[in-house]
Amino acid sequence: MKEPRIRLVTRGDDAGSCRSANLAIRDCCVRGILRNTSVLAPAPAVAHAAAVLRDCDGLCFGFHACITAEWDTVKWGPVLPAHAVPSLVDTRGHFRATPQQIQQHGFDPDEVMAELAAQLALLRALKFNVEYMDCHMCFNWLPGLGPRLAAFAAKEGLVYEPAGLAILPQVHGPCDSPLTAFCAALAAARPGTYLCITHPGYVRKDMQRFRHTGYENAAQDRDWQRRMLMDPAVIDCCARHGILPVHYVDLPARKRTVPPKETN
Repeated sequence: MKEPRIRLVTRGDDAGSCRSANLAIRDCCVRGILRNTSVLAPAPAVAHAAAVLRDCDGLCFGFHACITAEWDTVKWGPVLPAHAVPSLVDTRGHFRATPQQIQQHGFDPDEVMAELAAQLALLRALKFNVEYMDCHMCFNWLPGLGPRLAAFAAKEGLVYEPAGLAILPQVHGPCDSPLTAFCAALAAARPGTYLCITHPGYVRKDMQRFRHTGYENAAQDRDWQRRMLMDPAVIDCCARHGILPVHYVDLPARKRTVPPKETN
């Protein structure tokens, strides 16, 4: 087989957020180029995600570590009882909206790590074969968390922040749609390994509930992201330009520590 010009790590985030997101992610895997999905353990439809995704051939599952709930209209809180992680929740027991708000209110890094351990345990209890970790809303910049997150991922045997993985560059200029812009970016990219982060969805009632100030059209935007991963024009573009969609665990020279087996 000819060596691909580009290895493209296609990732669909926010599995578990709602049923329409889960179904869109499944469709993008079965009928498109999606190879990885990051699962939100605290989100309301995580059990549905397990039911429709965990046996989906071709999907690599990730732990979408989460300590925020950014939407104005859909909220969630920790997997642990709120009283066990008081620095992470508001007066209603919900996560705060942004990492900046978490920093402003002050937080306990030990509570963060305890909550993330509980989230990963929940995903494994739901029979997800979790193989990588990333951070929802990129909270890993918060003081005191960076090295601890890396150590946690290594201890749990998860791929985390693999070296040599760049975000797929955008192409600036007139395009008819996000679909044509995506194809143009794929065609123009230099040889290498790239990450393409998406949030697939459908324009349905449950997805339309997700909005916040400045992002009122999330459902329409995420429907475009779904189409970008499964449109025949994109699949043909990948074939013509030597682009191979890959899993996180397919990356060469990846660093991954396998946790030791427990002994009695």
